[in-house]
Amino acid sequence: MYLFKYGFLFPPFWLLGAIILFLSLSAPSDFHPHKTEQERNEMLDVMRKTEVKWGRRCAVALLVLLLVVGVVVGLVVSVKLGV
Repeated sequence: MYLFKYGFLFPPFWLLGAIILFLSLSAPSDFHPHKTEQERNEMLDVMRKTEVKWGRRCAVALLVLLLVVGVVVGLVVSVKLGV
């Protein structure tokens, strides 16, 4: 979520957020040792779903940014060349 929000200030954060989609979530060995294995797996599932949701938003924001930059560059080049 933070990568998405801060991406408006520094767009490369969106790239980092989108990379999360390709990484697997693994818990460290001391991740909530007082909980059962099933509870830990449920927590990991919720965390992964949230990461994927925000990762997709980062990917869409990055794609929109690249499209806007591409259109602006295309318009500037076409105006400069007089096309």
